[in-house]
Amino acid sequence: MKKLVLILMLALSMSACTPAKKYTFTWLSPKGAPSVSLIPILKADVDGVELVDGTDVISAALIQGDKDVIIAPINLGSKLIQAGDANYKLLAIVTWGNLYIVKDEAVPFTDSMDLAMFGSKAVPELVLNHVSDQLDFNFTKVPFNAVADVKGQLVSKAYALGLLAEPLATATIAAAKAQGITLSIVADLQAAWKTKTGFDNYPQAAIFVRDDLSSTQLKQLKDRVNSMIDYVTSVSADKSIVETDITSLTPEVLGVPSAAIVKATWDRLNVDVQYASDKKAEIDAFLALFSLSLDASKVVSE
Repeated sequence: MKKLVLILMLALSMSACTPAKKYTFTWLSPKGAPSVSLIPILKADVDGVELVDGTDVISAALIQGDKDVIIAPINLGSKLIQAGDANYKLLAIVTWGNLYIVKDEAVPFTDSMDLAMFGSKAVPELVLNHVSDQLDFNFTKVPFNAVADVKGQLVSKAYALGLLAEPLATATIAAAKAQGITLSIVADLQAAWKTKTGFDNYPQAAIFVRDDLSSTQLKQLKDRVNSMIDYVTSVSADKSIVETDITSLTPEVLGVPSAAIVKATWDRLNVDVQYASDKKAEIDAFLALFSLSLDASKVVSE
């Protein structure tokens, strides 16, 4: 009997010492600012990471549920989850608002000046509408299909006022300068949001994880997220880090204008990885623009 007890104790002891299985995960993310948050994951080269243009693929993937981790606009992911169309939970925010209005300095403000804008009926327009009463000028919205179209209107001098997102705002200012046009930022929509709501910023791209992942898998994913948080901290202290990494990974793969522009715009790009459980009020305030709310059971707790 004593021998049997000793054998059982030894087996339990050996089991306790067995290291947890190391998991690899499949990621899907839009190119652009969200992909910049994934640089430490790309550099580690352990998981499978797919970077795509646009949100159509992202939306389909959330519905299909094949990817372990999907970075998506928080309103898109929350809408699909709320409707019961996506079996995912919200884990973290990776990017925050980065919308700016730029203007040709040679053109004076006029009443209800035409504003070339993108994102009609989506985040850019909803945020713009929400904070317009905090701006010190009036405008008439003229929608275009994409942010790149707004850049073209400004550089061609067809419009003197435009809504842009970083890092394209800085890229547009540089492109206009080459054409002898001086553009400058005349409104920071994030500052207007803070005045309006009291919150520093509004969440944009977020990490959604499959809701059937085990506790061990979640723990290992959180280790990845912590590495992303540490990376943002290191870049904020030394922006040459992100320039070097983007040069190595290439701007084309990440979907950014250039390594130098990301370095120059880092403080306005608002890549800031934070756990969703720590930012509930900010998330609720933003989702309210879409008449959405995310049940607490659909947010991963720390």
